[in-house]
Amino acid sequence: MSGDRPKLTPRQTRFVDEFVLCGNASEAARRAGYSEKTAGAIATENLQKPAILEAIRAAQARTAAEFEVTRQGVIAGILEAIEMARLASDPSAMLTGYRDLARMCGFNEPEVHRMSVNPAGSALLAKIAAMPDEELVALVSGGA
Repeated sequence: MSGDRPKLTPRQTRFVDEFVLCGNASEAARRAGYSEKTAGAIATENLQKPAILEAIRAAQARTAAEFEVTRQGVIAGILEAIEMARLASDPSAMLTGYRDLARMCGFNEPEVHRMSVNPAGSALLAKIAAMPDEELVALVSGGA
């Protein structure tokens, strides 16, 4: 799976290839030749590097194209497997299917809520931040 990745070292290229095969960053780091002791840290570091992420996405896209795999096809297969597990009365297999489906759909990602504070709120926050601890305790206690 190695290809035109001039920005990566040979070990990083091997990490990309192994990650695409196994899907586990720490395991990919070990297989790429990083030490057992540092594999987890190297894996985390590698997955934050834009060139490595780009190479992983490119390798995954090549694999999907080669085997004519689409997101819709994978989802349809998972749904079919869940239905088969339901007919076989296998709740464990059903849960595994739903877990995989949830991961694919991004349902396991934390929800992000954005808040904005209007200028009056900003002034109030600044006033609270400038208060000495005694005043804050009194305010929280209902004494202010």
